[in-house]
Amino acid sequence: MTKQDPYRPLFHFTPPFGWMNDPNGLVYHRGEFHLCYQYHPMDTVWGPMHWGHAVSRDLLSWEHLPIALAPDAAGMCFSGTATADAANRTGLVGPEGGLLAYYTIAAEKAEDDRDFPQSQGLAYSTDGGRRWQRYAGNPVLPNPGLQDFRDPKVFWHPASQRWIMVVTLGQKVGIYHSVDGLDWQFCSEFGEGEGAHDHLAWECPDLFEIPVAGSDETRWILIVGIQRQAYASGSGTQYFVGRFDGERFVNDNAADTVLWLDHGRDYYASQTWAEVPAEDGRRLVLGWMSCWPYANQTPTGHWRSAMSLPQTLALKATDQGLRLHRAFVAELEAFERPERVLACGEHGAGELLAADWPEAARLQLALELAEGSELRISPTGEADFILFRRDGRLGLRSRRRGRTGVAEFDEHYPHDYELDLGAPRPLSLDLLLDRCSAELLLDDGRYGMTQLLFGDSPRRCRLEVEWGSLVLEQGHWLGLSRSA
Repeated sequence: MTKQDPYRPLFHFTPPFGWMNDPNGLVYHRGEFHLCYQYHPMDTVWGPMHWGHAVSRDLLSWEHLPIALAPDAAGMCFSGTATADAANRTGLVGPEGGLLAYYTIAAEKAEDDRDFPQSQGLAYSTDGGRRWQRYAGNPVLPNPGLQDFRDPKVFWHPASQRWIMVVTLGQKVGIYHSVDGLDWQFCSEFGEGEGAHDHLAWECPDLFEIPVAGSDETRWILIVGIQRQAYASGSGTQYFVGRFDGERFVNDNAADTVLWLDHGRDYYASQTWAEVPAEDGRRLVLGWMSCWPYANQTPTGHWRSAMSLPQTLALKATDQGLRLHRAFVAELEAFERPERVLACGEHGAGELLAADWPEAARLQLALELAEGSELRISPTGEADFILFRRDGRLGLRSRRRGRTGVAEFDEHYPHDYELDLGAPRPLSLDLLLDRCSAELLLDDGRYGMTQLLFGDSPRRCRLEVEWGSLVLEQGHWLGLSRSA
């Protein structure tokens, strides 16, 4: 970070310059976590989309690699996925195996004059993702006659011995299967009348199996992006819990049940890593940390957008059914520098913490609020998270002001809204702060709230009981540093 680049995060992935949005091609291969992303070398979204590319061994320190996929005569390279073809089922990567990247080919014009006609393409790599070769038979899945036909997620399904592709079909997703990853057959659709919708297409689907914590059961999770009318009236990530038999996804919940992976305004297009080794055992997820209404106006200068911190997903039983829970990856602990332990016990109205965080920090609490109480957490003077208990319910209020001087950004960036957390109970809280963002995980990660922060420096976090009292069972303020 320099005075000319005050918002570039310390631990969150950003492009070296230019525009970034959806994470693409998340795959673990030969000791490296690969992260591709929608990219072009300008600071707004209005340009030809490439696949940027980086690798990491710890999910927090990234090496930038050359562009993985660039536009060609067929069109731009929209979002998609990567997976390993260890058995050379496609016949493209040889006996040593390799990587496959399925992406949306977005041509600028079609013969019928529709804008951005979309089909699915394939590229492959035999050298650990350093060089990619496009499949000579592209498009591997032609457009069936839809305006929105994009963002393929592809994985091998052992039970059916087929490749599965989940792809956006406007306001729903389509499921296709293939024996060889080249010839695809339509299976089913999901989404009509299910969950949340806005006037735009669902985006960036993901489908994966996950254990139910504390049991021998598993479920399947389907993730889709809502572009403009998510929980916090911006972009957001919706998920469904259900079952998948190799052809159809069936929702476990009522069709009108809406589940959000995050309740903030800056968590979108989330994807999970493929091929994470069984000995690791984690389902790792990453989201684009921005929001379409103001993504083009963030005051970051020559680069735009960051990814969320990688997190681990777990599916746990709750009083409302099975719900996803998130936790920051354990690799972050290597960068923690203990600074302050808060006094346990009962606390009445008053300040519990006031601490500067010039770069990055982490606040971890375990607490229980008394009836009629409020706890205000202010990462900067520009934003507040307020936990409250009233009328026998717990709630979280998020407030964010905008005074950056960028008129269009400051018009859309502020907000003030609440989240119902249900019946009173002890709560855990994990808040990660990094130069231009706050990621809050509550209740063992059952609720998340990701927000960009563009407040003035120096940054000062304040923790204060505004009304009533609370019992603090645990409290840690941790500095985060790249230095030894």
